[in-house]
Amino acid sequence: WATLGIRNSVTVDRPAEAFALFNGLLIAAGLLSLITSVALIGEWGQLVNHLEATAFFNAFLLGLGVGFAEELIFRGWLWEELNNIIGSRYGVVVQSSVFSLVHTRFNLGLGAMCSLLTGLFLLGLVLSGQRQSDKGSLWGCIGIHGGLVSGWYLLHNNLLELAPQSPAWLLGPGEGQI
Repeated sequence: WATLGIRNSVTVDRPAEAFALFNGLLIAAGLLSLITSVALIGEWGQLVNHLEATAFFNAFLLGLGVGFAEELIFRGWLWEELNNIIGSRYGVVVQSSVFSLVHTRFNLGLGAMCSLLTGLFLLGLVLSGQRQSDKGSLWGCIGIHGGLVSGWYLLHNNLLELAPQSPAWLLGPGEGQI
């Protein structure tokens, strides 16, 4: 678990798990606040309030499950294996590419799918950078990834109504489904 970044090793000076997770959640909240602000200023969305306790529970489980599982696979196991096989410089690129390709959505056109894959590749690089800045801890990545997933779920399904003409460059392809 220490090698995968889940638990601190005695020999590595990593940030505390709770601190790294909280920092990751703050980064995700900042990114989602930026996207929401641009959508509201550009009049591509309006705030609504359909918030219920079950939405928070669903968002929590979704963010924790997706964030933990995908980070454990991509930035934990896969990246470590690739680093051992091809080195860290190429390992990060291959890991980010695999992360992107696993999220391919074939219901999109070629341009939209290329845009989505590029964005996910860049997210993979950012998450890898977060793991490096956290000295191998996976909790910052889990916070960012899980925070983006759960935060977008809450926004898109409960707090923000998006206009049909919302730009794909801001919200991604597929009617704001990030």
